[in-house]
Amino acid sequence: MATFRSKLSVCRSPVNPTLVTASLFDVAHVEPNQSAIDQYLTRLASINRLTPPPTAFDPLQAQLILLGVVAAVESYFRTVLRRLITLDAECQFCTEDQAVAFGAAMHLDKAMMPEALLERVTFVSEKSLTDAIRDFVGVKGTLPPDLLTTFKDYAAVCQLRHCAVHRFGKLGVKNAIHLGLQQHKPSLEKPLLLTYPALQSAIAIATGAVKTTNNFLFNEVLSRLPAATWANKWGSDKAKFMPYYALFADTVSSTRALPPRDVYTVFQTQRSKFAAGVPF
Repeated sequence: MATFRSKLSVCRSPVNPTLVTASLFDVAHVEPNQSAIDQYLTRLASINRLTPPPTAFDPLQAQLILLGVVAAVESYFRTVLRRLITLDAECQFCTEDQAVAFGAAMHLDKAMMPEALLERVTFVSEKSLTDAIRDFVGVKGTLPPDLLTTFKDYAAVCQLRHCAVHRFGKLGVKNAIHLGLQQHKPSLEKPLLLTYPALQSAIAIATGAVKTTNNFLFNEVLSRLPAATWANKWGSDKAKFMPYYALFADTVSSTRALPPRDVYTVFQTQRSKFAAGVPF
């Protein structure tokens, strides 16, 4: 027996236009030589130009800005981890038994191959950020309190981003649990209403997460290089030091890093003091 199925229309559905996705990417793009944090700060400056001024602030537009900022943070983590795996022997050891997709092995350039390792990795929670640092950099032991704090604060920003992306800005139960259910219970299924100060705070938290991670990773990977790596002379050590400096140094902001030779000198001074049992 046939089953009745109506053929009513309650909205007009147009024919889809053709969208040639293969033509939408810049195939002439060349990966920049900027450090990972310089790339983040440059992207953030571009995103900030889209931020509506306080006198004409649009909360919905603010949600779009928030999406861009979180995407920039994720790009930072992917860039710094990919390049670390290419550069650092210990990072390579951590990842040498991890599998990549066959398509990546066939078609990605060698320098971009570590990107395939990060395909299924997210950077939106304390656990995912911590796991990424442990799995791909080989960091052991308890992470510094300031790093854990900035991950916790940034994870809250990611929950707001999740609301904006998946729920028309509304707060879901799962998001509320992550943020603190008791405090957020009255806001369940209510839309996110970002203010100008709140957006600026979220951007500052995101940038803090990037900068704190950047300093931590730079010190972690540089400090664990064998003592025999260094001759304690800039001329001899420059070739080994510069790739690490180039990966991590902020050279674009008003609080940019010291020149490489100056950072190297401080590094060797700290090594000497440590060896002598002198605090630094």
